[in-house]
Amino acid sequence: MKLKFLYSLSILFTLSFVATPAVAQTQVSYLPSVRNRSEQNSSIDKLMTITGEKYLIRQVTLQTINTLKNQYPQVPQKFWDSFLAEMNYEEMNQRIEGIYNKYFTEEDIQGMIAFYQTPLGQKIISVLPQLAQESSKVGQQYGIEAATRAIKKLQAAGYIR
Repeated sequence: MKLKFLYSLSILFTLSFVATPAVAQTQVSYLPSVRNRSEQNSSIDKLMTITGEKYLIRQVTLQTINTLKNQYPQVPQKFWDSFLAEMNYEEMNQRIEGIYNKYFTEEDIQGMIAFYQTPLGQKIISVLPQLAQESSKVGQQYGIEAATRAIKKLQAAGYIR
């Protein structure tokens, strides 16, 4: 039961924070380098503020916890409180800045800032949370369906009961 809970927790958080299906081929540290961070930190921070990404992490975390609370009502509130206390959103944002530094130049970041300040950019920002939420629900439901099919196949083959 405990293993199932922890597995569910990790899967839901992984699915919740994945915006695009990118898989790294090598192990990469997402902490920004000192050089890149000093050059682009304020621009990336501004971009993440304009797009709402800085605050989305907190929102996704709370939504995920509410989903898990419903799935695991036997887990005490003290656990969820402790988990939230361990979340350091500023540290997570710094790690995300490292990802931006990895893939975008200062010129790229400035271009994105300019775009997201246009009417179309503002529309994307306003619609993206709903799009992400609905897509997440589709992904979660699809994952449950795929897992159910896989379990049935493993049961039929005699690997699990």
